[in-house]
Amino acid sequence: MPLRILGRAFDGFDRAFTKQLQNLDVEHELVDILELERRVVHTRAPEADVLLLITDWLPALIEAGRLLPIETTSIQGWPDAYAPALRQLQQGPDGRTYGVAYHDGPMLFLYRTDLYRDPQEQAGFRERFGYELENPLDWNQFMDQAIWFNRPEKGLYGTVQAGFPDEHNPVYDFLTQLWSRGGDLIVGGRSGLDSAPALETVAFFHDLWHISQVVNPAAAQWDSVESGQRFAAGEAAMMVNWAGFASPHDGCAPVPGATTMNAYWVLAIPSDAPDPQQSQALIRKLATPEMDVVTALSGGSATRRDSWANPRVRSSAPYYEVLETAHRNSRSVPSDPRWPRMAGIVNELMRGLIADRKGFESLQDAHEKLNRLLT
Repeated sequence: MPLRILGRAFDGFDRAFTKQLQNLDVEHELVDILELERRVVHTRAPEADVLLLITDWLPALIEAGRLLPIETTSIQGWPDAYAPALRQLQQGPDGRTYGVAYHDGPMLFLYRTDLYRDPQEQAGFRERFGYELENPLDWNQFMDQAIWFNRPEKGLYGTVQAGFPDEHNPVYDFLTQLWSRGGDLIVGGRSGLDSAPALETVAFFHDLWHISQVVNPAAAQWDSVESGQRFAAGEAAMMVNWAGFASPHDGCAPVPGATTMNAYWVLAIPSDAPDPQQSQALIRKLATPEMDVVTALSGGSATRRDSWANPRVRSSAPYYEVLETAHRNSRSVPSDPRWPRMAGIVNELMRGLIADRKGFESLQDAHEKLNRLLT
């Protein structure tokens, strides 16, 4: 009976696994992220030998005893082959490691170099806004640039966001804004959503979607993958999204405000795996330098430092030059078993803001719900 990998639907994962698993008695099943969460987080038996999971879910799964620890001594180059930021989120409170990074973020500022380096665009922007068209240093400059490039009548929007309420990118976007403005989701064990940074964050998104309207309204139904594909198709001038969506022709820079979101996908072993040793052997094979390069060249993002330095990998995407630096200024969601419920609260806040235009009302509701969860 073949081994089974269960993970998220993404063309890069599908292409990578198809190449990596050829000649092996292994099958892979990739489903959308909400279905994956249902089957892994909310169902006792995901029926798989290896899981491909977002790091957000790990604290809850580890606390519930749903994952087995990885024998990291069998992983080639461990630990130094991986940046510290790609080792910490899968570590349990017992000090053991419950996953090996397979696909890396982090979020970066991605932009179309054909637009940003165009002399006419630069001159026009300088004349209107009084400063040079360069990578934005803060969110005010980000908004200026989104407004400048916003030309929906020509099929070009200033930016693109993943607005679909899948407890994924909308939550990350909110936290990135909140952190960059000096706020936090939890302060002193209670909700931090009654703060000035939280109000500024809601005002920013309300402006982005409903006043300046620099995002295609259809993006309210786009997830991170589709929003990345829309950017790749030239439908937006720039965006803050996962590094892996950058093509060799795009520019990459740190997120305005410097702090970026760190979340990544790991290979893990479910506690009910029929043969954990076979699961471990498969992860060991998929974590080799050769396989990591295949992941990168298939449309995923390499996670090993030796891959980041590989000339073939570097030439495939511009972000490999800045990954190490970006990870030094990265943060992640709270390492708390209650995170899936926290994410649901922030997700509903963003859904209300984007779909219902109830920004400040949704913020107050989220603040009250988060306090009830935390106390």
